[in-house]
Amino acid sequence: MCDELGEEEMMTAYVEEAGNTSLCDVVDGSGCDEREMGYIVKMKAKTEADWRAQMERIAKMEGGSMKSELKQWMMKRKKILKQLVAAGGASPGSDEM
Repeated sequence: MCDELGEEEMMTAYVEEAGNTSLCDVVDGSGCDEREMGYIVKMKAKTEADWRAQMERIAKMEGGSMKSELKQWMMKRKKILKQLVAAGGASPGSDEM
């Protein structure tokens, strides 16, 4: 197991998946990389209905075959969308929550 999770990125992905959590916080932007922040900004411009539609779209893609990197990005988007719905779209750096 140590060899498989030796890389920090792989360890982080495993912990997030096993704990059903994300280090990226949509409310304050902490723990988010550039790609995640770009996606958060893009999705905050949309409605909650749009977020839910994207979640459904991602759920349909989950069982499909894809490269590991694409699957990780898909799971990150799913977690971001779940947080947005739960937070009601609070902006990074805002005190809405």
